[in-house]
Formats: sequence, structure tokens, C-alpha cells
Amino acid sequence: MFNDLAFRIFGDALDPFYQLFVFEPILITVIAVILSMILKKSWIVPVFVIVINLIDVTLYSMYLHGAEGMGAIIMDIFPLFFAKFFSMFYELVLSYLIVKSPFMHNKFGIA
Repeated sequence: MFNDLAFRIFGDALDPFYQLFVFEPILITVIAVILSMILKKSWIVPVFVIVINLIDVTLYSMYLHGAEGMGAIIMDIFPLFFAKFFSMFYELVLSYLIVKSPFMHNKFGIA
């Protein structure tokens, strides 16, 4: 999902380091902060980050192993999810620090 988005925006595939540790964390952090501002809840941030990464991994696995059957897809989802764990950690920390700041609590009333 994010590979295709980066390809559409930049016209070429990004380096995996920039993809996982620059492009995705910035994009997911912005979306998570906007979502928490709309819903006024801070617990939605970790749920959103984990779910969106799980959807991304599932789509990528289906793209890679779609012709091999559901067993190959399911067996590839778990290693891909744990491979994205470190970038997901940075997404969680960055978005949670922004949402839990006193400015966000005072200005937007995020609980």
C-alpha cells in the first residue's frame, strides 16, 4: 500500500530505508494525529498504527504470493509484520508523543 503510494508520488520506488523509516512514519504519524484530533481519544493512535501496518503487510503479501494460495500468504504475513516492527515502533512513539503533548490536550481536548 505504501510502496505503491510512494511510487505514485515520487515516480520511482524508494530505498527501503527511506520507505520504512522516513516516508511511512511521517505519513502514518500525520494520519494518526489527525484521527486522534477528530475522535478526541489518544488510545486510538496505537490501534490505528498496528491495524494500518497489518493491512499494509497483508496487501504486500497478497501481491507477492497471490498465485501460491492462502497458506503462502498467511505464512508470509507474520515475518513481514515482524520485519516492520522497528519502523512501527518509531511510528507509535512519534505519534504518541505528539498526541500526549500538553498543547494537544489544551487545544483539542484529547483525552
